[in-house]
Amino acid sequence: MKAFTTKYIQLIILLIIIPFISIAQSGSTGIKKKQYPFLSLNYHYGGIIPNNDFVRGVNMFGEPMTRYQSVSLKLGWQNPGYTEWQRIYKGPTYGIGFLVGDLFNPVELGYPMALYGFFGIPVLRIKKLTFFTEFQFGFAWNWQHYDEIENPNNIAVGSDLTLYVDVGLNAFYPITKNLDLGLGVSFTHYSNGGFERPNRGLNLYAPSIELRYHINGRADVRNIEKVPKGLKKGHDMYIMLGYGDYQITEHEFDTNYYALGGLGVYYRIQHTNAFRSAFGVDFNYLFGLTALPDGTPGPQGWDNVTVGFIYMPELVIDRLTLTGGIGIYAKHHQYGDFKQTYQRLGASFRITENISAGINVRAVDFMLAEFLEFTVGYRIRWKK
Repeated sequence: MKAFTTKYIQLIILLIIIPFISIAQSGSTGIKKKQYPFLSLNYHYGGIIPNNDFVRGVNMFGEPMTRYQSVSLKLGWQNPGYTEWQRIYKGPTYGIGFLVGDLFNPVELGYPMALYGFFGIPVLRIKKLTFFTEFQFGFAWNWQHYDEIENPNNIAVGSDLTLYVDVGLNAFYPITKNLDLGLGVSFTHYSNGGFERPNRGLNLYAPSIELRYHINGRADVRNIEKVPKGLKKGHDMYIMLGYGDYQITEHEFDTNYYALGGLGVYYRIQHTNAFRSAFGVDFNYLFGLTALPDGTPGPQGWDNVTVGFIYMPELVIDRLTLTGGIGIYAKHHQYGDFKQTYQRLGASFRITENISAGINVRAVDFMLAEFLEFTVGYRIRWKK
């Protein structure tokens, strides 16, 4: 690994995995209550979206890469509403998982492995059948990544460590007293956020089958007490500082790395106990935005500043927040003013009542990562 240091790996582990473990443990705080853990074995088999030349056929086989499969083992919980957030989400599933993937090109891609946290929200129950939407967020390693001599075609993965994001819809049906059968479909994304290029990323889609074994039997989640609507309605101002390192997309084969710093100010509205939205402005200083034509550092100044207006929907899960977002650059030296949209995807964990830490991926065109930002935020809160 060239530029992505050990401290960043440790930060990713802390910011992604520990919040999910904390949520899993929160169901057992206070008075000791029966826990309802489960083990799941999941298999995906699907396809690869052709978003770059490597996938489209510029590889050692000279053929498009079309197939993807993975096996995943999950340890999770589904408790019967012991905490307020469990009641808000009407008996969600949550926990950690480990995945081994296969893109049928082990020489150029290897067999990626991923460690992730997951959160499943029940969206519909029809008698014994339950539909869940599930979010998985973690990191992957064990890649055969780009190397200018040994692996020159792989412009999809430029480092041994990447983020792993998966969003899916699953349906589960009980087939025995302790065993559920699940069928679903999901979208998966691997990317390092631009900290080491080339990094065109991998985008996958796959149907799945899952067997879930409830170790202590099933929790009674159909009779969970409802949380009164509007219990936590309110609004706040959120101020976020961000930092990261990245390489320039246009010079993805060179060895120049640039720092970035950011300041975001957002007005957040709590619509329900589970959902809020934020409107705000992003200020960033990108040291590589004025790089010279050969990719080396250029003059620094006002042209390095970007300004963007953004809307961000957020899911609030106890201390954990899952964030999406779409914005437009009002000022950008490269893209122009009000000509390019951008996207944000990430997670943050509330450390104290008002201080949070998180990690986000910033992208354009919904597939090309611009940079990875580590964040610290402060909330100024007031209730209606």
